[in-house]
Amino acid sequence: MRTLTALAALAMLTACQAELAGAGPRGDAGLPPGDGGSEHEMPEPEPEVCFVPDDLGTSSERLTIGEAVGSACSTSVVRALSEQLVQEIQCLRPGSMARIDDIPNVRLGSATFPWMQRPAADALRAATSGGGTLSLNSTLRTLPQQYLLYRWYRAGRCGISLAAAPGRSNHESGLALDTSDHAAWRSRLEARSFRWLGGSDPVHFEYVGGGTVDLSGLSVLAFQKLWNRNHPEDLIDEDGLYGPQTEARLARAPSEGFPIGARCDEPEPEPEPEPMPMPMAARLVIDWRLESGTYVLTASTPEATERVEYTIDGRVIGTAIRAWGADFAMVAGTCEDHETHVVEAIARDAASAELARAVGLLEASGGTAIAIRPRGASTYEITLERAASEVAALEVEVDGFVLTDEVSGATRSERLAVRYTFTTLGARTFVLRSLDASGGVLAERTLTFELR
Repeated sequence: MRTLTALAALAMLTACQAELAGAGPRGDAGLPPGDGGSEHEMPEPEPEVCFVPDDLGTSSERLTIGEAVGSACSTSVVRALSEQLVQEIQCLRPGSMARIDDIPNVRLGSATFPWMQRPAADALRAATSGGGTLSLNSTLRTLPQQYLLYRWYRAGRCGISLAAAPGRSNHESGLALDTSDHAAWRSRLEARSFRWLGGSDPVHFEYVGGGTVDLSGLSVLAFQKLWNRNHPEDLIDEDGLYGPQTEARLARAPSEGFPIGARCDEPEPEPEPEPMPMPMAARLVIDWRLESGTYVLTASTPEATERVEYTIDGRVIGTAIRAWGADFAMVAGTCEDHETHVVEAIARDAASAELARAVGLLEASGGTAIAIRPRGASTYEITLERAASEVAALEVEVDGFVLTDEVSGATRSERLAVRYTFTTLGARTFVLRSLDASGGVLAERTLTFELR
């Protein structure tokens, strides 16, 4: 991702250091220190202090997989996402996969993904233990890697003369390997249960021994779980089937991997509650995440959106256009001022007509942060991010009423986020409490925010 320019970063760092020099110590219980419950007075916007406009827009290096089809010719571009998928498969079927880049006598090509199913990896280690160097051109191909190969083949790009559709390649099984040294290694590989495909595909061997699993459904299911974990506003079926909805999300997935990766201890999701009546038309959704000390703003927008304008505390940060990516990403700086900041996004069509807008709140901090994010018409998610280790749950009270998280069904949310659909908008008083494992209050923060 493109970072801030050197001058902008220097100005931001200098100003933040000056401001922090007189700041008091941070609380260590999971919430930033407050002022005894009173609302912060918003400071005048100072571009050189907190958020720096992204004058150059979004970096072209932040590619979705769909964008990588036309701008890359190596499956290495999705290596980080592929690693996340393998780790998610390991969560679904523990111990089923093993790395092969630690086998002494195996040499991998630059784009060769270093994973196979464990029985195949063990057989490969045994086959090469007698000495010599086996060079591998291809082993496991993950779902996004096969997607790229197939799209390049269909588009006549990158010299790909033939590629199977996602879900139909032998290499997606984690049992296949390709080597140009097939003649020299054939007997040793066959002795370890690798079947040679013969003259039709002389470089190809496939492990046919026991102890393997069917990865085709697991690979798709792993992607579906990763997508849903990172896009609760756009859930897809977790059925392990590669269909139109999975293919569409795969094209929109970030090539550098999702912000939230594999989770082996994730509980089974509880059934979604019955939706509450929506008094307003659906609006866009704003997200932001902290990357290397810099906030990245993104938006999920109506289909006709061509650009999204971002403001913080009423000051324009920048405009992201569709050509930069479907998530309309925009980079902004940050500093540890412990103040609340109003984040607003406006979606516009090709004629500059307003399609939708959303307003959220961020208590900017390099450590623990508080966020109120719009999640659709009248629905907001209140989150405590990067909390201290002793924080076990978050409780949110609004105007004296304790909210029930619509995702978990709990009033004390162990996911440190509470999603709620409000029937009454306008200025509301929020009380956020971080709780320890026994339910004791570690810290409390009170703020006022106008729901719109």
